[in-house]
Amino acid sequence: MFNAQQPTEKDLPTSAQLLKSTIIAILVTIILLVMVILPAEYGTDPTGVGKLLGLKEMGDIKMSLLEESQNELSQENNTSSIDSDSLDKAMVNNTINNDVVEITIEPGKAIEIKLEIKSGSLVQYEWKTIKGGLNYNLHGDGYKGSQKFISYKKGRMVQSDSGELQAEFDGYHGWFWRNREEFSVTVILQTSGDYIQIKQML
Repeated sequence: MFNAQQPTEKDLPTSAQLLKSTIIAILVTIILLVMVILPAEYGTDPTGVGKLLGLKEMGDIKMSLLEESQNELSQENNTSSIDSDSLDKAMVNNTINNDVVEITIEPGKAIEIKLEIKSGSLVQYEWKTIKGGLNYNLHGDGYKGSQKFISYKKGRMVQSDSGELQAEFDGYHGWFWRNREEFSVTVILQTSGDYIQIKQML
């Protein structure tokens, strides 16, 4: 059987030799880091050797590409945020509703149709009657508790009216019609504009 020869104490490295080898390895690592890795990866060349070897140019290119990539990502995020904000605002500021309401009013009776509108919002309207005229008042009331009221327009025995309504304040703005005829009168109302909802109040 083959027997390996055991090393003697003279063959083993001394503590001083091990320390020396370790120091040399550390120094080599530091030299490689300073002269090769820093210039090639980050474009940093403290000794100038990286430039001579062409490594600094490589590092500059990498850093430039990284910076461009980060800038593009930042711009995409900003653009996405801006587009989203603009879209949300457009949806809020351009809420266009269109409605047609037809109601028959019995003799001596009255109805009230109103739009819920925010202050400053515009609504185009047109109404007309079928057979007969109506007394009407186009007015607005603030939300409950506000005590706000405004009369925009009124008339007696009117068969039609049209125009533009701009809300003076947040609340309900619309028409009160009363039938003073001895027969039923049908009114047809068409509205188009920036309002939240249309509802019969009376």
